[in-house]
Amino acid sequence: MGLDRRSFISLVAGGVAGSLFTPVIWKTLDDVSIWTQNWPWIPRLQYGEELTVPALCKLGADAYGVKVKTIAGRPVAAEGNPDHPLSLGGICPLGAASVHLLYSPSRVKNPKLRDGSSFKDITWEEAEELLAGKVKEAGASMAMISGDETGSVTDVLSGLVGKAGSDKSFFMPGESAPAAAALAMLGGDGQVGYDIENANYVLMLGADALGSWGNVARNGKAFSASREKGVKFVYVGPAQNGTSAVADSWIPCAAGTESVLALGIAAVIAGTNRDRSFWPGFASFAKFVQTSYPLDKVAEITGVSAATITGLAQELVRAGRPLVLTAAEAGQGLGAFELAAGMSLNMLLQRVNTVGGVRILPWAPKVVEAAADKKAMFANDLVAYLSTVADGGAEAPALLMVYGANPAYALPNLAKAQAAIDKAGFVVSFSSFMDETAAMADLIMPDSYAFERLDDAYSPYGSGQPNYTVAAPVIKPVFDTKPAGDVLLSVAAKAELDLGFESFEDVVKAKAEALGADFDAMVEGAAWVSEEFPVQDLALWTTPLQELAVAAQDGKTLALAPVLRLKIGSSKIAIPPFNTNAIRFNEMLGNDMYVLINAATAKNLGLKKDDAVKLASSGGECKARVRIFEGVMNDTVVAPLGLGHTAWDAFSRGKGDNVYKLLAADTEAETGLSRFATVRVTVSKA
Repeated sequence: MGLDRRSFISLVAGGVAGSLFTPVIWKTLDDVSIWTQNWPWIPRLQYGEELTVPALCKLGADAYGVKVKTIAGRPVAAEGNPDHPLSLGGICPLGAASVHLLYSPSRVKNPKLRDGSSFKDITWEEAEELLAGKVKEAGASMAMISGDETGSVTDVLSGLVGKAGSDKSFFMPGESAPAAAALAMLGGDGQVGYDIENANYVLMLGADALGSWGNVARNGKAFSASREKGVKFVYVGPAQNGTSAVADSWIPCAAGTESVLALGIAAVIAGTNRDRSFWPGFASFAKFVQTSYPLDKVAEITGVSAATITGLAQELVRAGRPLVLTAAEAGQGLGAFELAAGMSLNMLLQRVNTVGGVRILPWAPKVVEAAADKKAMFANDLVAYLSTVADGGAEAPALLMVYGANPAYALPNLAKAQAAIDKAGFVVSFSSFMDETAAMADLIMPDSYAFERLDDAYSPYGSGQPNYTVAAPVIKPVFDTKPAGDVLLSVAAKAELDLGFESFEDVVKAKAEALGADFDAMVEGAAWVSEEFPVQDLALWTTPLQELAVAAQDGKTLALAPVLRLKIGSSKIAIPPFNTNAIRFNEMLGNDMYVLINAATAKNLGLKKDDAVKLASSGGECKARVRIFEGVMNDTVVAPLGLGHTAWDAFSRGKGDNVYKLLAADTEAETGLSRFATVRVTVSKA
């Protein structure tokens, strides 16, 4: 029997329609769906006891308590800790992603030794013996870099370096170092903190308090509580951001000139009729600010009108408990004189070491005798040291050890920093992740992740009170990693350098005892808090101030305003895998990052939305796309830090470009500190 075309189509259509009404095909599809989702590497749900365990988050520049929810002993989520003084139930974007990072594909799973252009796996015994031998060989020719200002592992590492006879102990750049130097210029000694919770007027000069500055969780809680109290928050900076969006007002100010504005406001206040002539140093200070920073000059430099400057001065004087926060938009890069400008303004308002004002906290007790004093470490400038090594002005260390930091990615003068690391005789990374510095290292001894180790934190920068937190491990190490504190003590013993402790727990117990804190109570979640503030003998003119260096406008370059968004990462952490969902369509286009300029600036440069551009400074170059945003001042370009990784994992590698390449640092002659908050760049079509 023949089958014509019409009959064939009818037969096929009927067959298809008939099959759709049978359960066989749907059951088959369901089985395939289930089968394809049951690969052995897919995490299985675990059932068991649910607990909430106190822990520490140190993924940003700060440190604060969080709570980790566990099911059957396995961490599943992190949340704010309402009982911790620096959290009060709040959590930052990195803290929210902290559990995911425990299982990140970029975790270094075991010790690794460089083998040509790659690494080979070695045992912990081999790694410790190798490092002990390198310590003996290097002697005093060694250096250390830490990205943890608050923890005792840094003390142990610095103690190892000090015991070997080296004074090359460095912190990564931040705001603690210039703040401590600024305080010393006024005759003070201690850590600088801010009692935001008890202020009734907060002037944020460049401080992105709700986005990246200080402890974001604590700042957010203080801001939230202030709404019912009628506290006024004023943000001053070159572009609108999350902080300006909710502050009571935003005052546009040229990037990197907020400290000039502070001195302009001080000049107005110093010129009022109040008799301050008996204040130590007031006459010299008043003469300096009124001579060097008259209203018209400050208005020209900052872009803030004279009327607005005068209005700010009047509001501060009337406020009763005002507080001035001075910072760079990126949370680093200011020099000591710029921090001293803000500190002087607080002194002029009589807001130092008082409720709702600037608080001077005591230094952490030193329990590892051979470690460098915290104050001395802040005075050691890492950027200047690495640049000098790269230029041949100083001998490269035979042994360089890096803990909790990624200097091969997150430093100004980046090319020189990478060259200096490359020149070091033997580089050891204790990173938990395959970051850029680990990728350059000769030996990787992976630190156990935050929730897998005992850790501590003393008074992160900006804390309003002295505080100390100890966190016990939440879970045993998921991979073959070890806590760096214990590894360093073991290596020191093998190298016959006695640091006075056999275990890291003993170090933490000694610090708790020195503070008068209860170690056992703290590992259960109770933070230690003190109300004792060292008496300060401050004067406005202990060290003569000087006019602040400001990059001149030349009509050819733009002021660079680098910004830090914690959801993208920090100087330590690349984009957490789950946070890629939080990156908005107007922050990246494919793998290209957006930089922000306003329409007038774009027109002057002949640019339009989505144009591919090249940003260039004396430090290096970056590529990006243009996004037009009217919340940016004229002749200013806003660029995000935290992108452009070359290591880590597929979630962050090759996404955007590294803005640290643009940050060219100069040295503040009087303090030796590097400053890089006022960089200018050219922007041209790529």
